[in-house]
Amino acid sequence: MLSLLAPRYYSISSSPVGAAQRCSVTVGVVEAPASSGRGIYKGVCSNYLARRRAGDTVHATVKETKAGFRLPDDSAVPIIMIGPGTGLAPFRGFLQERAARKTQGAVLGPAMLFFGCRHPEQDFIYVDELKAFAADGIGELHTAFSRAEGPKTYVQHLVAAQKDRVWDLIQQSAIIYVCGDGGKMEPDVKAALMSIYRECAGADADAAARWIEDLGANNRYVLDVWAGG
Repeated sequence: MLSLLAPRYYSISSSPVGAAQRCSVTVGVVEAPASSGRGIYKGVCSNYLARRRAGDTVHATVKETKAGFRLPDDSAVPIIMIGPGTGLAPFRGFLQERAARKTQGAVLGPAMLFFGCRHPEQDFIYVDELKAFAADGIGELHTAFSRAEGPKTYVQHLVAAQKDRVWDLIQQSAIIYVCGDGGKMEPDVKAALMSIYRECAGADADAAARWIEDLGANNRYVLDVWAGG
């Protein structure tokens, strides 16, 4: 009598340049006290994947990415990546791709990555890899921690703090990518970007709303978001 389980979609978190026949996904295991107050709720797919061992078979399909959610063909085009938590997944692949292009002689344009998590010593995934990319000039790394010492900081706060740099890249036709929670994070990021536009362009709220819509229509504000829990 139960309906079929809905497919779970995850972004590939690696570039095919390194190993064309392999890919990675970055999945947060859902396991917490049930809202009913009885027992522990465990996410079906995330726990299934967490229990797999080397050599196990996992059945999956590979789907085309959303329109525009890919690196520009021209490596010199600036990019701004905003992805807290497992929203980092596609951007890890982006950075791997940029590193490969640099090795092949391409000239890389500026890139900013805004990443947020709870605590730098608990859930800062791929920390060594991200820092190495930053050191090699593949992409700037800006981090926000919501459970570390000091005030809670989220990615939208980082975007606001880097308003001059962000605005400069936007004027250079930067593409802005946002991946992660679409319930609160993405609207807050959008609000931060609109605030930057209003301040730097001397525009009102209506003009800022039209501006962000135009960016989206031209694949310069591209989203890969899901509903927040």
